Amino acid sequence: MHRLFIYGTLMPGLRLEAEMNGAKLLANAQVAGRLVDVGRYPGFLQDQPPGDGRVFGEVYAVDEGHLARLDAVEDMVPGDRAASQYWREEVMVVSGPLQGQSVQTYVYNRPVDGCTPIAHGDYRRYIREVGRKS
Repeated sequence: MHRLFIYGTLMPGLRLEAEMNGAKLLANAQVAGRLVDVGRYPGFLQDQPPGDGRVFGEVYAVDEGHLARLDAVEDMVPGDRAASQYWREEVMVVSGPLQGQSVQTYVYNRPVDGCTPIAHGDYRRYIREVGRKS
């Protein structure tokens, strides 16, 4: 099993929630990083070096087959980072029951020039604030 942190349209109540069917919710969590609005979904960015930005989301247990399906949904081409819109990476949980543990998440892998920052790191809150459906 893999532990996967989700922060955007895969979350319950949002556009791609059905893609998480069969996954087991482990905990709400925050990870270090920041979000940007890249259109119909958010992009997660890791700060280098890590800053004080936080992204809110949930950690799920997913099996290998489910992870491979999610890689396709996230336009991740295994073994070819340059061709991938998102790249799955390890991040550290900084708040919540899994604090201090490593999980995987999808990091946005394209230029973000002109993208709107989501300063508070909460995609659900953001779409409510801007009146967007996801």
